[in-house]
Amino acid sequence: MRDSTAGEHCGARIRPGARACCVALAVQAVLHSAPVRADPQDAPWQFALTPYLWLPYIGSSLTFEPPGTGGSPVDVTDYLKNLNAALFLSGEARHGSWTLGFDLVYCDFSDESSKVTSVVGPGGMVETPVNSDTRTGLTAWMLSLTGGYSVVRQSDRAFDVLAGLRFTHVGATLDWNFQTSVDALPGRTGSVSQGVDLWDGVVGFRGKVLFGGGKWFVPYYLDAGAGTSKFTWQAMAGAGYSFGWGDLLLAYRYLSFEQSGANSLLQHLELYGPALGATFRF
Repeated sequence: MRDSTAGEHCGARIRPGARACCVALAVQAVLHSAPVRADPQDAPWQFALTPYLWLPYIGSSLTFEPPGTGGSPVDVTDYLKNLNAALFLSGEARHGSWTLGFDLVYCDFSDESSKVTSVVGPGGMVETPVNSDTRTGLTAWMLSLTGGYSVVRQSDRAFDVLAGLRFTHVGATLDWNFQTSVDALPGRTGSVSQGVDLWDGVVGFRGKVLFGGGKWFVPYYLDAGAGTSKFTWQAMAGAGYSFGWGDLLLAYRYLSFEQSGANSLLQHLELYGPALGATFRF
């Protein structure tokens, strides 16, 4: 009886180990038979480059301080249409859900007829001169660097949030020729050139909606920020079509800057117009 009991106790101790071994083998078999899901962060890097043609109008409100005036500002409002030179290029590097992107804009508008709206003289007196041959020229270039994260990435839609830094340089010239003399200015004719550098942080989002089997898509973009600018923002929307080599896109883009301070050069600047681009992926 004692031996038999001991044998039963021995058998009871062996069974849990056997069951544990069977469970371990079963779990291992399930793990090896389950499909392996790739980690998005293990996905290869993907790159895209988009040269594009943008034909913007420029509406500006500028304040110049001509030399020899003791800081008397000259306010100019104009809309520039004659684009003399331009370079537009954007690119993106994507790794899984993360992206790094840049956008380069350069445009040079030739001298055009403009309207001097006011000249602030001594004691704050405002004089409105009679314009005869007043011309304004403007050169601007901008570089935006952004990082983004994909919140939604599905077969029929995509949505990313982004944040980054935008550097903008604006150089402007004013040539005036008034019919009458203005006390605040050194003469009826003259010229002045000024420039400003803007450093702005921006946040925003972008995305697209796909249809037609994924060939057609509607992209959209919006960002806003501040820094050296009192406020800056831009928006874009359009339509595109996907090919084997990349995408073809037609869009409308709006970009705006404002500076604070009554004597700041860039009181208001806006660029807006249609854009046509091609995206090459590799």
